[in-house]
Amino acid sequence: MKKQVFQSVQTLLKDRYLTWLLAGFLLLCLLVLVYLAFAIHASELQVVVHYTSFGTTNFYRDKWYYLLTFVAFVLVMAVSHSVITYKLLEKKGRDFAVSFVWLSVLLILIATALFYQVLKIASLS
Repeated sequence: MKKQVFQSVQTLLKDRYLTWLLAGFLLLCLLVLVYLAFAIHASELQVVVHYTSFGTTNFYRDKWYYLLTFVAFVLVMAVSHSVITYKLLEKKGRDFAVSFVWLSVLLILIATALFYQVLKIASLS
């Protein structure tokens, strides 16, 4: 197992552009985790986590630790997208892997904007 992981990392490191791109993606994930670490506060107040116009109440509330799922999402995304990038590089080639990493960067930027808006609403509670 250790040898296989080492060999896969060596395969990724052979392509310098893909390595820098993947490192940038992982750095963005780390920056989002740091932002979430400073933005999520423990409190007794319930925070708004869901909005719909179909129910009797428009805003649905939950405990503050619901916001920790954002952290879990970023962690799962960082690990799974790194593994998928390696598999794409191995099976489909460099072009697919590079495209996937660019889409991953776009996805983390969209997720960050969403997290910011949800945490802004949650801070009003």
